[in-house]
Amino acid sequence: MHYVLKKIKRDKFIYILLLPALLLTFVFAYLPMPGILVAFQDYNIFKGIMHSPFVGMKHIIDFFQTPKLMGSVWNTLKISVLCLVLGFPAPIILALLFNELKTGVFKRTIQTMSYLPYFLSWISVIGMVAAIYAVYGPLNDLRVMLFGPNTERMLFLGEQSLFIPNVLILTLWKETGYGSVIYLAAISSIDSQQYEAAEIDGASRFRQAIHVTLPGIMPTAIILLIMRLGGLFGSNFELIYGLQNPFINFEVISTIVYKYGIQNGDYSLAAAVGFVQGLIAFLLMAASNYFSKKVTEVGIW
Repeated sequence: MHYVLKKIKRDKFIYILLLPALLLTFVFAYLPMPGILVAFQDYNIFKGIMHSPFVGMKHIIDFFQTPKLMGSVWNTLKISVLCLVLGFPAPIILALLFNELKTGVFKRTIQTMSYLPYFLSWISVIGMVAAIYAVYGPLNDLRVMLFGPNTERMLFLGEQSLFIPNVLILTLWKETGYGSVIYLAAISSIDSQQYEAAEIDGASRFRQAIHVTLPGIMPTAIILLIMRLGGLFGSNFELIYGLQNPFINFEVISTIVYKYGIQNGDYSLAAAVGFVQGLIAFLLMAASNYFSKKVTEVGIW
């Protein structure tokens, strides 16, 4: 105990810096946890949690028996798997490419340009896309210029077949650049003597990247992969909801929770959906962490 107190005293400024993040996590992640009781009640906003009737697993069973709700689960999984397959290796590849560039104005400019989209809010991104994809926007103007004045203008955001590609493209564009920062930090911590030894052995820059850089950032990549797997049944609510319109029929778990819980006032069903989503996320993270520690001895706990 004395050692722990001594360590806290020694690192007090670090803990002070962590305090706002810890408070936010406590207030928004742990404090609302008793509200999960709503999922097992016929919740009445006027009676409150303490006096609303308990109905057990009724709403969870309704969730699994309602085709529209189960459809949102498969849509969420589809979007998440595609984002994982395309989005997880993208920042690693970009970080490797940045690492091969010589330090200079060009490298700094390209890195800054790749980071900037991350700092835009999703609603700003959706506004930009709406302007670009508009019937009389620049994309349609380009089509008319290329294919002639008789070319029919398209309502791109109203095409069901383009909804998932739009989500994937915007997610990659916005998040890949900033995601590479973590891997660049991991690359910078690799001992330079390993590169020198590989160079003496005749390894090319490509071979050095494969046999030195990738193994060096592997622990970081595995930890981030475990966290991504934990969010496999989550989705980007702001982007999905922002791209929805009367021509698009595509719901995910987060939009269902919003529409049932906030718009329709069915708080119990929305809480049941959120409960199932959180439980699956926890099980996925626990399982992926277990297998990761078994195979690579790297995990988050």
